[in-house]
Amino acid sequence: MIAHYLKLVWNRRRANTLILVEILASFLVLCAIFGVVAYYATNWRRPLGFEYRDLWTVDVDIPQATLDDREANARALATSQRLLAIMNGTPQVTTAAPMPNMPYSGSISSTGVTLADGSLMQFLSNPTTPAGFDALKLELVAGRWIEPGDDALEFTPQVITLNMARRLFGRENPIGRTIDNYKDGQLEAPDKGWQERRVVGVIRTYRNGGEFNDVPYAAFRPQSMTDIDRGWVPWSYVIRASPGARATFEETLLKSLHAEAPEWTFTLHSAELERQRYIRGRLLPLAFGGTLAGFLILMVGMGLMGVLWQNVTSRTQELGLRRALGATASAVRNQIIGEIVVLTTIALFIGSALFLQLLLIGALASAGVGVFVSAIVASILVIVPFVIVCALYPGWLATQMEPSRALQYE
Repeated sequence: MIAHYLKLVWNRRRANTLILVEILASFLVLCAIFGVVAYYATNWRRPLGFEYRDLWTVDVDIPQATLDDREANARALATSQRLLAIMNGTPQVTTAAPMPNMPYSGSISSTGVTLADGSLMQFLSNPTTPAGFDALKLELVAGRWIEPGDDALEFTPQVITLNMARRLFGRENPIGRTIDNYKDGQLEAPDKGWQERRVVGVIRTYRNGGEFNDVPYAAFRPQSMTDIDRGWVPWSYVIRASPGARATFEETLLKSLHAEAPEWTFTLHSAELERQRYIRGRLLPLAFGGTLAGFLILMVGMGLMGVLWQNVTSRTQELGLRRALGATASAVRNQIIGEIVVLTTIALFIGSALFLQLLLIGALASAGVGVFVSAIVASILVIVPFVIVCALYPGWLATQMEPSRALQYE
């Protein structure tokens, strides 16, 4: 039967090309929409690694003239140390710490190492103080967190995420191992001994980008607030506030910071509000794209019904003759629906092959095979019933063909 339908589709290939293209375009659009939905849903189920409730961030805009040379940087670092003390001394502030890659900020401070196999691994670099653990409420799974005095050791302690530990060391214990950089296949020694990066702890994860983003590699290292050679002038901080801290807390803190550094500009953000903006910013384009896709599918359905209707009316002689030879009405209807199902199957096969090319060429490798498969399956579950519904009315018209009408052409 399938071979018979294929022959019928091939015999009318010129008329069926338009239908195939419409179904193919609709399928690819649905794959894109469902792919994003599956990608977001997969990432949403993964842990964030930090607690955004009662978390605040402080952005600092430092005039460039303040950072012209080493001495200026040292003075700015001393000012930052006093600012950090003010934050920790503010009522309703539980703890505060410098943090470059703040949650939901969109800012990225990263570095990279070339591994022994020649691949480049980029990861978030987060210089922070011991208070950073409690400020973010991270989850430690092995080793220890940064401790006071770590910024003066003969090496640089590193607390890395679990996925980064797996990438670097596989299933081996990462504690005490060094994060090495290779150049032309040879191990590259650091310029200074203290620049050796040694793993002292592993945390579950740190997805500062948000619930819909990929799980990045991330590493935390001690931030010196006194030695400019082993520290940096922070331009952002995270603050863990007591529950319910709002307007009065913001006003008090900002006034204190401006009083200490009047030439610097400070902006205070609530991580909860930033999260809401982040979610809206991701879902609104998806909803807009879904609406456009819905209208596209509707237009394709109307066009499909029109083409099938024209197809049926142009085959009056053929269909009526089948009825005259004893074909039942259901057999004629099933023929029309069977032809469109076969045509749809061809379009879905071509569309799936095209969509999977993105995975094969590595364009969206981070999404994973599961996202692509879910998108294809969901699109098929929408397209096939939709096409069958569109074919019901033309199929019914075909059953109304009287044998006498076919005899008019003889």
